[in-house]
Amino acid sequence: MATPYTNSVNVSSRRTIHCANDSSWKTLDLVPFHLGPFDQVAGFVPIRVVWVFEQPNESDVHLLPPERLQLALTLLLDYYPHLTGRLQINPSNAIREIVGLGTGAELLLAQCSERLDAFSSPGVNPICPTVEMRYSRRSTQVPEATCRNPIFAVQHTSFACGGVALGVRVHHTVCDADGFFQVVRDLAELYRGVVSSEINGGVASLAHAPHIRPYMSEFVGNMTPEEREAALRFPTATFRRYLRFSSLELAALKEKAANPNGGGWVSTFEALAAHIYQRVHRARLQLYSANPDLRDLSPTDFLMPINLRTNLGLPPRYFPNALFVSSKIIPSDMLATGPLWQVAKAVHDIARSSALTKDQVNGTLKWVAAQADTQKITEHFQYGSGSFMVSQWNKFDMYLASVFDVAPVLVSQPFTQSSLVDGLVYFLPTEELGTGGDVGAIDVSLALSEPMWAFMDQDAQVV
Repeated sequence: MATPYTNSVNVSSRRTIHCANDSSWKTLDLVPFHLGPFDQVAGFVPIRVVWVFEQPNESDVHLLPPERLQLALTLLLDYYPHLTGRLQINPSNAIREIVGLGTGAELLLAQCSERLDAFSSPGVNPICPTVEMRYSRRSTQVPEATCRNPIFAVQHTSFACGGVALGVRVHHTVCDADGFFQVVRDLAELYRGVVSSEINGGVASLAHAPHIRPYMSEFVGNMTPEEREAALRFPTATFRRYLRFSSLELAALKEKAANPNGGGWVSTFEALAAHIYQRVHRARLQLYSANPDLRDLSPTDFLMPINLRTNLGLPPRYFPNALFVSSKIIPSDMLATGPLWQVAKAVHDIARSSALTKDQVNGTLKWVAAQADTQKITEHFQYGSGSFMVSQWNKFDMYLASVFDVAPVLVSQPFTQSSLVDGLVYFLPTEELGTGGDVGAIDVSLALSEPMWAFMDQDAQVV
């Protein structure tokens, strides 16, 4: 369906962005660039986020001039030279790797004839304008297209009011959310350095270089027969809305999710995830009861990615993937009629599985690295009509660390087919982080099939 945005935006330029210094990618010691076991099983859906910057009142500041942004991008690629390449699935062993180093990233320049406030829909939280960022028309979710497209792409869209939207896309195969927000923070740091160098001279640089070599990448496709044999013996372990929870509401929810019998504990994330899944499941049961022609709900499996940087002792600025995707079925009857504390305990147990010890994780990763064909690795999670997937992004500094000329007024995912998956949830920080407001508040980005929202809207206990 056409939207006001898609009718009023014009992509005027597509620029290929190279490293500022060609030696950055030419001196990489491995060609192709080897990816690690985490990367071999990461999803092909790219990570996309949009930062919206509002023109300050009575200001003649030209927000994010494209030429300055382009210079910052070239400097950024000196630190992340592998992002200039293209993904490849090796035809001989199905291993994912990066080839074509130096081909370049992509910068799209677009103009919109509307003002930013034209995209705030009536009745929708004003911090969430319905803005959809455009990317390459070639982009699809199949691996073949993923391999043709740039690994790293940025879109700069200027609006009639002087505001700017900055959309960033990175293929999930090369990094997770932690790495994604790191690269945007680094871009912002280099951009500010470019501004400073225009005044004081010199060349912008990062205070601390990133760590771009993927964990255990040396094992992928490069094991001795004895190492491979030992590793293989290891047992392998729609429509979106935003719901805001204040810090007071979260504290009350956490208290409600505590075990009344004492003992144990739950985090704010676990309490909120349990609460949202329970409300969603009950709404699904109502929908299916009211529509007998619908097929039965799939198993109620719960999925959450877990950041293992601390568990594995990875370097502080580690960029590649380091996520372990943990999933388990939470019984339907518990979700339907059980108390919140039981669901929260189930989430707590998933997050603290014994499979997450360093030895267990390393064994699993070596098992992945030892596979003759990683495409044959399957997961138990079903992505069905009863499923629930939640990612905790609210711990990432998405506002104060993303200052270019000014701080963003909104950071959000764009509305795309890949982000509108029924039951896909993100916990996000709010814009109050940069305004001294309720810094503990969380925005819940919740995607559900359209008929579900009628039942969710009737549930006074959702928020």
